[in-house]
Amino acid sequence: MTALAYLQSQRERMIECACRWSSQNSGSRNLAGLTVLSEMILDAFAELLKPAFSGKRWLAATGETRTPMLVLQKRPEAPRQVFLFGHLDTVFGPEHPFQTVTPLGEDRIQGPGLCDMKGGLVVMLHGLAAYERFVEPKRIGWTVAINADEELGSPASSGELLEAARNHHFAFGFEPALASGALASQRRGSGTFLLRFRGRAAHSGRNPRDGRNALVPLARFVLHCEELNAKRDTIFLNPAEVTGGIATNMVPDLATCRINVRTSSADDERWVHDALHAFIASIHNASDYRVELEGRFTAPPKALTPETLNLIELARQAGHELGIEISAEPTGGTCDGNRLAAAGVPNLDNLGVRGGNLHSAEEFIYAASLPERAQLLFIMLRRINDTGGTAIHQ
Repeated sequence: MTALAYLQSQRERMIECACRWSSQNSGSRNLAGLTVLSEMILDAFAELLKPAFSGKRWLAATGETRTPMLVLQKRPEAPRQVFLFGHLDTVFGPEHPFQTVTPLGEDRIQGPGLCDMKGGLVVMLHGLAAYERFVEPKRIGWTVAINADEELGSPASSGELLEAARNHHFAFGFEPALASGALASQRRGSGTFLLRFRGRAAHSGRNPRDGRNALVPLARFVLHCEELNAKRDTIFLNPAEVTGGIATNMVPDLATCRINVRTSSADDERWVHDALHAFIASIHNASDYRVELEGRFTAPPKALTPETLNLIELARQAGHELGIEISAEPTGGTCDGNRLAAAGVPNLDNLGVRGGNLHSAEEFIYAASLPERAQLLFIMLRRINDTGGTAIHQ
């Protein structure tokens, strides 16, 4: 049996594994669920790791108790080193109504995190398994890193992720394919910021004019974000979470607004930073309100580089061998690939499953893409094994 036929024969096993992992809640803040799923994934990789070193790291996280990260290694002495990365957390906490895997027919299966990215982890597992079973001699060593806070921007794991990626030629990520089935050629950067608007409390009946309603500058800020978005089409400010007020008969003295910012360049980051501080200065100069700003850009833009183009070409040739077309497109989404690229590790992501409706209760995968993308990974690894790679990145 050939490696490609073997992977096709594993279709039902891959579906079962992906659905089982999807059925285990692993919302980014669900420590118990993250712990259970990390053990399930470690067990699935155990056979591949023999007799290699394997380990689990636990990382402190701001505002959280602990969050798991798996770092699994095979043949660190091999001349060619490949880094494979993914995440086991999802945006669906245990309180979310979307908890069930449901077959939809026409090769589609719906489930929380099934596409983003538990299906991708199954692709990674089986593509590596085929390499270990069918390729000789083996000239590739590999490291798998799977974190559990990527949906939060990898606040606890990013440092460990970058450290684990050192001394690898390049990296492969298993975020789901774009809607067209394409890989990501370049990605926007991302940052999250919190603004606290402070006013003055007062009784809404006895002395309302003495108060300063903190929701007023917050409302101005939300409208100002729309003005900024209209000025520069390479950025987008998204005010998404707001709070304010504790009683209807009290003028609120505190309101907050948490925003996500998407950028396309380092110049965009500077422009947004200056715009936020200019708005805050205008509030301070014209009123009794005060505004505090927290946050930072957590994922720099990921540019299209010659190294990335080489990896895209590798995937394109592998797809040609399978009889499928592999293309690459820009995307506004960010992932750990942004952080790896900024650290000098060339990487190709979106090697995970095909599907859609990410981060919604309609998230689904095409089941056929599980063996298909595992075959794609296998061929890429086999080609690297046979032809070599680029210089190691420190």
